[in-house]
Amino acid sequence: MIKTPFSEHRERNDMKSALTVIRDEHRALAAVLRGLQFTVEQARNGRQNPDLVLLKSMLDYIEAFPDKLHHPKEDKYIYRVLRERDPDTAEKLDVLEEEHRQEPEWLGKLRSKLEAFEQDSTNFEQFADAVEWYVNSHFSHMNMEEEVILPIAEKVLQPEDWKTIDAAFASNEDPLVGVGTQRQFRDLFSRIVNLMPAPYGLGPERG
Repeated sequence: MIKTPFSEHRERNDMKSALTVIRDEHRALAAVLRGLQFTVEQARNGRQNPDLVLLKSMLDYIEAFPDKLHHPKEDKYIYRVLRERDPDTAEKLDVLEEEHRQEPEWLGKLRSKLEAFEQDSTNFEQFADAVEWYVNSHFSHMNMEEEVILPIAEKVLQPEDWKTIDAAFASNEDPLVGVGTQRQFRDLFSRIVNLMPAPYGLGPERG
C-alpha cells in the first residue's frame, strides 16, 4: 500500500498561498498517478483492456505540468533559498533535485515501455512493472517534500522569502480548480479525469 503524500499540515497566513499551490499540484499529480496505477491493475487482472488513449494522456500530463512547471519552480524558489536558510537540508535537497533531473528520463523510459506494449501485447508485464516502479518513486518523492522539506521551510524561511515564492507559484495553473493562466494544463487534467472510470475519475465504471 503506497502511503499518501498528503499529511495534516499547519500553514501561517503569510505563506499559505505558495504552500497551498504546491500541495494542490501534488494532489493533482497523485490523482493521475493513482489513475495510471488503477488502469494498469485492471488490465493485469483481466478486468478490462488497457485504454491506450488514457494512458498516453496521463503521461502527457506528467510531462506538461509537473516536469516542466512544478519541479523547476520547487528547485528555483524553494530549494535554493532553503539551502541558504538551513544548510542541514542540503543532503535531502540533493536527492530531490537529482530526482527532478532524472524524471524526464524516467518518463521517457515509461513511454518506450508503453510503445513496446502497443506494438506487441506480450510486452504488457514489462510496462506494468515500470508503472509500479514509477508510481512508487513519485509518491516517495512527494512524501519527502510533504513530510520533511515543506515543514522545515515553514519554520526557517522568512517573510521576504515567501513573498517571492508566493508570487512565483501564484502564476501556476491549479489543475483541480482551474485558477490561473495556464489553461492547457487544466484542460488536459480535465480530459484525464473524464476518461478515468470511477472511483478515480468521472468516466463510467467498468466491469
